[in-house]
Amino acid sequence: MKRHIFLFLTFFSLSLIFTSPCLAQDLSPLQQGINNYRDGNYEEAIELFNKARQDDPSSSMAAFYLGLAYKQTNDFQSALPHFEAAATLKPAVKEAVVELIEMLYRLNRLPETEKWIKLAETENIYPAKVAFLKGTILSKEGKHTEAISSFERSKELDKSFTQAADFQIGLAYLVSRKYAEAKKRFEAAVTQDPLTDLASFARRYQDIVEERSYLERPLRVTLGASVQYDTNMLTEPNPYPGLADSGEEKSFAMLNSFRLDYVPILPDSWLFNASYATSWNPHERNSRTHDMLANTLSASPGYNFGSFAVNLLGNYTHILRRNPSYKQYSEISSVGPLFRYVITPGHILDLYGGYIKTHYNDEPSDPNEDQNSEQFDSYIGYTWLRANGGILNLKYSYSDEDAVGSNWDNYGHKFTVNTIYPLLDNLRLQASAETLIKNYKNESTISAFNKAKRKDRMYTGSLGLVWSLNRYVSLMASYTATRAYSNIFIYDYDRNIFSTGIELRY
Repeated sequence: MKRHIFLFLTFFSLSLIFTSPCLAQDLSPLQQGINNYRDGNYEEAIELFNKARQDDPSSSMAAFYLGLAYKQTNDFQSALPHFEAAATLKPAVKEAVVELIEMLYRLNRLPETEKWIKLAETENIYPAKVAFLKGTILSKEGKHTEAISSFERSKELDKSFTQAADFQIGLAYLVSRKYAEAKKRFEAAVTQDPLTDLASFARRYQDIVEERSYLERPLRVTLGASVQYDTNMLTEPNPYPGLADSGEEKSFAMLNSFRLDYVPILPDSWLFNASYATSWNPHERNSRTHDMLANTLSASPGYNFGSFAVNLLGNYTHILRRNPSYKQYSEISSVGPLFRYVITPGHILDLYGGYIKTHYNDEPSDPNEDQNSEQFDSYIGYTWLRANGGILNLKYSYSDEDAVGSNWDNYGHKFTVNTIYPLLDNLRLQASAETLIKNYKNESTISAFNKAKRKDRMYTGSLGLVWSLNRYVSLMASYTATRAYSNIFIYDYDRNIFSTGIELRY
């Protein structure tokens, strides 16, 4: 019993000695810094580690701990040189190589990570963690296939990386637009440990995958049907002395449409989309002369270079018109390159220049009235994609048209503003305004026009509401007003169109 009491008193006395302030002051700056670091006093630890480095510049351990302390304060730039010193001084601190790779990644100095990753792989330094870091770096460089292989390796080497690796693999598949594979990986990340923060993130990304896979589905079908009331379907001129009435210009009508889009997900940065669209516009009045059926084929191959993309737009439209039965009315073909540049995220610049050929089936009795033509068309556009889901688009277009008939040679300028503004989660306001200035190159050969060179000014505005019942069904209502001014009276008119309808998307 006495022996036990003696041992207890001896241990108690020694503990008092070693924990006394005097002895603590005798500890080296490195040891004091480590104690402060473990207690979470990082600013004090940084001062002590800096002193330790000044006292002994060859101490790799002092350099390593100083790097760790700077890392804890998120001062990665200051941490970097100390981790590099710890990795290169003798004896080198192996853990410093891993920390150095992470700091370079966080500072976006990705090319510099390569040599340190090779060193870590050669020396077999924390192979699972290095494989995981290598995967994050490859992902950031856009090398998603190699990144996935590296994440898979980290899982094989250390099962504790499984959830984080599956989450990162899911992100890589998501960016690569491989949505089925991404969904599986996010589901796996949730299943492995549903209560972690990483599982919560994975659930959110599952929702993103579902939405993306719908929005970017390769095959898309759109059906539309609307009822219209047109106040001037004949574009009848405004009253003019001696001008006869051309008929009843007010009419109800329908506009029925079908569109099939094909947008495949291609490897690398190749782009492609193609579509077929048809529309049928039957009228209550003048149907035997003005009902139209239009079919359009279009294709747009391209390549995405990163901050900009180039597409070749091709389009062919065939129009049938009743007179009194349906027969070919016109054909329109166009082709040209589109250059699209992302100025900053959400701000896009478009440049286009193309060739259009138009052919009308009926030949006029007067060769000067032949509207068959070849045309140069171009535009520059700016689009702002707003964070709330709204869109603003500004566009200026210039065209130069050479027709077979001299009365139809013209050039024009068009200014357009379009906007979509979300009023509620499922209700959007759509508005547009357009000004068209078209000048004809030659004096008219029609005697009633007194050799005037035709000049048109057309102003169009529209306002509409779109109510999305769900992702498949939308209800729409709109109003469009047109005022056309011309120095030749038969081209001077007013027109208003009221429309309401439904759109189905699959």
